[in-house]
Amino acid sequence: MSEFLLCFSSKKELPGEKWASGFPPFEGVPRQKLAYCPESRLAVKLFSFFASSKLETRHSAHVQRFKQLISDLEGAVEADRPDEKHKAIAVLQELFSGFVGVAGQRTWATHSFIPASRFLLSREVDWRHSAALKKGVQTWGEARPYFTSGSHNFMARGGEVLFLQLWHALRGTPPDLQQWLEGRYPYIHWPEVAARVEHGLDELLGEIDAPLAELGSVIEHAGTREPAIEELKNDQKFGWVPRASSQEAALFAWELANIVASQQDSLRKVRVLQDLCCLQVLRSICFQAARLVGPDGQPQAADFAGGYAWITVGPQAGLGTDLGKVSKASHSATEDLLYKAVRSEEVPALSGASPTDAAADKADQHAFRLFRALGKQIGLIVPRTGPMRFTLSGTLVEATALALIPPGERVSFDEFLWRLYRHFGIAVGAAQIEAASSTLAEGIRLAPQRDSAAWLEDELKRGGFLIALSDATPLVETPD
Repeated sequence: MSEFLLCFSSKKELPGEKWASGFPPFEGVPRQKLAYCPESRLAVKLFSFFASSKLETRHSAHVQRFKQLISDLEGAVEADRPDEKHKAIAVLQELFSGFVGVAGQRTWATHSFIPASRFLLSREVDWRHSAALKKGVQTWGEARPYFTSGSHNFMARGGEVLFLQLWHALRGTPPDLQQWLEGRYPYIHWPEVAARVEHGLDELLGEIDAPLAELGSVIEHAGTREPAIEELKNDQKFGWVPRASSQEAALFAWELANIVASQQDSLRKVRVLQDLCCLQVLRSICFQAARLVGPDGQPQAADFAGGYAWITVGPQAGLGTDLGKVSKASHSATEDLLYKAVRSEEVPALSGASPTDAAADKADQHAFRLFRALGKQIGLIVPRTGPMRFTLSGTLVEATALALIPPGERVSFDEFLWRLYRHFGIAVGAAQIEAASSTLAEGIRLAPQRDSAAWLEDELKRGGFLIALSDATPLVETPD
């Protein structure tokens, strides 16, 4: 999600055009390379994360520059006593370090902020610690060449793919996309989606940006003192996405527009958007796999364009139940689809490379193994070990409700179940499971069960999204 929002907010270089942020228009799909210029925020990262970073990668040159940065900032604080200056800087440090997104065992330069504002977005920066030690680096000036970007060790282009999918769908205007949506998703008013997405993301990134940017500029100004903490300014080249991915991108765009327009606070929107981005990665993998493996490239399930299904049960449903067994079979069928896709003869050869067993095995890391790991991480796949099945965690129920129902609108529970299926392939109700059964092996079927979606009703009720009616199907709504 951080990489996706970084691509969105950064200035982009278009063929024959000026730099522009957001989703600038372009004519068709450009043949030339596209690039963007993201910020690195190196001074702010040093200030915020150095004290809590991995000890083994705290180079002596970093220690010296960190101490100088703190000293310069304290000198800029107007206070009567030194301890008050120290306290003011400590509070500022706690503020920015509190927005830490990904840290783990990384060094301070490779930490990332929660993408809650435009100022907190920053590119991937690597510190080549071993190489610096080998060369005997002693000063900050000598250390500068060992900060690098663009290796895609952490921001591995997943967010870039999401951005390019949206950019192509929203601005490339695939000729048959609107017709496809009108036939399958009549409630999506496509001409309005582009403006809703761009406006909503701008508002989200700007909601708390002004105070953070003002405070951050003080840190960056202090970082200009010699030896200056120079930002990494080199361009980042975009990759590419298949044209056919505009279908799942269009669904993603409408869902994203609903989330950013919701009445949640900005930090909650960021959390929900993170789940949606993960679901889009998994959905896109399955959409593309079905295009390669499905009969004649057509969807295997007539009422869902993706050609796959995730038959989903309650988090507590045991594997011994009929629903649990069918969900396990659905998970196995999905992984089998992804396994076959990377070995399909329809996969185009890239850069003249010939497919080998080793290449296919490596591709599995970005296919069914990625699907499994990411699915477990967000609560779509349980348990952590043992036979796996699909479910929806409480956070995913919230994310799908906010994504599939525009703010202030209501739909019947049955309609919500169909939207879950027709957007993500998530089959919960008896009718959806029956429709999804065509994606399973012959002989694996489930007898209709009226209460198969009862657990989801309970989850929606706990989240405040369900209006129970005594004489009719419940309604699902999002707060106005």
